Amino acid sequence: MIRENEAWFKSQKACAALVANILTCTTSVIISSPAPISSQDTFRESQLDLVQWVIKSRKIDCLTLGRDFILILIRLGKMPQIEEIWKDIVANPASFGVSNLEEYMTKQNVLQHVRISIELERKVQFMVVNGGKNLLTYFTWLNNKFFRANDGPALRAECVRYVLSMNLDPAKALPNAQENRVQLLHLLISTVPSGPELQWLKLCLFADWFGCDDKNSANLMCVENSFSVVRYALFLTPTGPQQNSIVQGSHCSQFANSLLEFLCKSVDVLLPPAYAEPIRRNVNSAMRFIKDRLQHNLPQILENSKIDRKVSELLRNVFPDFVRNPIGNSSIIRPKKKSTDEEKAIKSSSEPALSEQKSTEKPSFSTEKLSSDSATTKIEKEKLKKAIEEQEEQELNVLIKQLQGEIGTKIAKLKDQWKEFDDDADKCEAVEGLLVSLLTTGDVFDESQQELAAQCLLGIMGSVVADEQSLLPPNEKDLSEAFTHPIYSFLKVLCSPPDNDEASSDVMAAMMAAMREKDSSLTYVFLYFIKGTAGGRPTECIECYKNIAKMSGRSVDEMLASDLQLCAVNDNRLFAYLVPFVFSQFEEEVMSTPALLATLCANLDAIQLRSFVSEIIREEIKIFRKESFPKMVMDSVDWATTPQWVFWHLVHADGVPIEWFLSTIPKFDAVGHDEAIANILLMMKRMDREPWAGLIRALFNRVPNKDDTFTIDAMKVLIEDSEQCQKVAEIVAQLIKKLLGNNDIIGLGVRVHKKGNPMKLTLQQVLEHLQHFSSTCVEKKQRMTETFMSRSHLQEAFASIKVNDKAVVLVKKYGNLFGAMDIIAQDTKEHSSSRTLRGNRQGTSAERQQMQQMHHQKRKPNEDDEQNSKKRKMHNNIIELSDDSDSD
Repeated sequence: MIRENEAWFKSQKACAALVANILTCTTSVIISSPAPISSQDTFRESQLDLVQWVIKSRKIDCLTLGRDFILILIRLGKMPQIEEIWKDIVANPASFGVSNLEEYMTKQNVLQHVRISIELERKVQFMVVNGGKNLLTYFTWLNNKFFRANDGPALRAECVRYVLSMNLDPAKALPNAQENRVQLLHLLISTVPSGPELQWLKLCLFADWFGCDDKNSANLMCVENSFSVVRYALFLTPTGPQQNSIVQGSHCSQFANSLLEFLCKSVDVLLPPAYAEPIRRNVNSAMRFIKDRLQHNLPQILENSKIDRKVSELLRNVFPDFVRNPIGNSSIIRPKKKSTDEEKAIKSSSEPALSEQKSTEKPSFSTEKLSSDSATTKIEKEKLKKAIEEQEEQELNVLIKQLQGEIGTKIAKLKDQWKEFDDDADKCEAVEGLLVSLLTTGDVFDESQQELAAQCLLGIMGSVVADEQSLLPPNEKDLSEAFTHPIYSFLKVLCSPPDNDEASSDVMAAMMAAMREKDSSLTYVFLYFIKGTAGGRPTECIECYKNIAKMSGRSVDEMLASDLQLCAVNDNRLFAYLVPFVFSQFEEEVMSTPALLATLCANLDAIQLRSFVSEIIREEIKIFRKESFPKMVMDSVDWATTPQWVFWHLVHADGVPIEWFLSTIPKFDAVGHDEAIANILLMMKRMDREPWAGLIRALFNRVPNKDDTFTIDAMKVLIEDSEQCQKVAEIVAQLIKKLLGNNDIIGLGVRVHKKGNPMKLTLQQVLEHLQHFSSTCVEKKQRMTETFMSRSHLQEAFASIKVNDKAVVLVKKYGNLFGAMDIIAQDTKEHSSSRTLRGNRQGTSAERQQMQQMHHQKRKPNEDDEQNSKKRKMHNNIIELSDDSDSD
């Protein structure tokens, strides 16, 4: 019908919504058709011809879609009609109203309000404004009603783009509306199975990042909302698999990693190589805006321990100014990597006609332009900072207007007077007076008013943390001038409310929790305040900290780990100052969870580690507890190498005995847990007690593997001493006889339904380890393996296996081991017999030599013949008896 009325179509008003609606609806129909595109597909062929004709007829009108027009072309892929459009944009961008393709990416869609139907729009708006705790229930209904049909994926993508840019009136929307928006975006994307559809939704989420230049600040809200989805997923607590729930554990940090990985990889493959650098510059501009918005909270996200190593490397490559380089090298070398499936999926949909650009075409930027951009960066930063301050001022005014009665009047008055105060002392006094007034007011001061008042106070006082500046004074022992910022007055009232009223304490804790949502650094500042001002009695203040964690919906150990991690990034000196205090005052939390220890090990440097070890040796800090230690060890094996080595230094400093490792020894992976295995072997080598049955059993409980040498290495260590060798042989012999007696004979890695020890040890598993041990460790210089295998207790145990009818199959299976035992037994027997015979022969020869000497002495002339004659007469009988004995 459009083609038949061409004259009417071309006569329509310029930049009307007609063209945009035709393109979006037709694209949705083309993509949503269930049948694959083929040469006989005349329906979709005609739809593609219509899209091409509409674009060529009304090129300027396409500009109303902004970067969403580029998304449409990417979505339609490598169709011949679309390739011609790509070529036309590259060759003749002026006809589309832009100077180049890069500028098209910076344009915003001015028709966001007509993306979806009125019915769906109202449902989405209701969920964002009033969703709250029922948002998941509402989304389940929305998913079943709108996203089950063939057009569900396209409709879902449109909803993502709509929710990103939806304007919320701060005066009408509830305080949790923004949180509902982020949660809805997370549900729209994360509940889609892996595949091309999920990749397309990720592109819809981050499309505004690729066009975020410093000159156009209209799409900054979309940039912040998309990053908030990453932040939400990263800190979302995983739950166990639930059969009836659409939200699973894979939608948490794992999903956040996939989003960041997609963003980084898309930079170089979304558009042709000529546009890679401008795209990279745009995403860095977006990240700079995020840093200005989040302030000190950004490193807590980009450098979080939940971020995978490969994703961290990608982030350092794309965002070198925002992610620290652990090697200490500021220059980032971008390695050339093979395209992954995800890169191919993006590339296949974005390179249609652009891949056919002429080789002589010059990119739209040059090194001279980049130099010019870097020269104006400072001015642009100042402009951006000023724009952010103005925006924050407007938001603060909107929040103050929402406060009711006398509370709103007093906070508005404080804001007006704030800049007139001469010094921090006047500001502190004003803050304390306001807080006392709030806590004693007769007006309604419910949870919503408390949250609003807290956010207003934070906006007025500002953050106490400054970039590249430590809160700790140069002289750590003199803190007299350290706590002058107005925020410390708030903390002072928090710890000591008027009349020590319990209700006032709860109100202050709730306000502090609300302020922490805006500025996460406040709680580690609170820890600093407690240590610096509470002296030797910080109990009450620490209870306040725990109360804040509870009201923030976090456990104490989780918030401590988060605070120390952020402190380590922002202020390393303060981190070293706080660590001993935290580990001594929160001993219960430290010993029961690995999260806090992981933060410590990931951020200690050599000097701090030495100081911390000294605290442990002096018994001022206790880190490990037997009942929670196995969980800590098994969590530590997933850390990076350097944090693991710090962890093992702390284990040795705390004097953890080898007995605490018995339950974890069978669980260590020979391939991925190298640090733990190496340290346990060293502990065995240095242990000051005899081997015992529990240790030997734990070693044999490891599932045998030819590539796993942990058990044989441990056995070799244990038999190095001759006394220990005898003890180990006795224990192994007793274990073999016990397994025979219990009829635990056949099987490798047998699992049983038993709490605490799910592995069942069998005789076959013990023999498998011993065969590996004998084939690897025999014929060494000290021959300790042969000595071990020759012990009588072990020989008797092997003899008992041979006579057991049920173990006959093992004698055949491990013939090499039994043969080696027989050979060693025979060699030992022959060696013992030959030594006995040699000793006997040596004894007879000695007696013969002694007799000859006696006869020689008899024949030898003596000087005193008379005395010798008398002696011979006196002892004649004895001499005769001796002669008889010698002759016998």
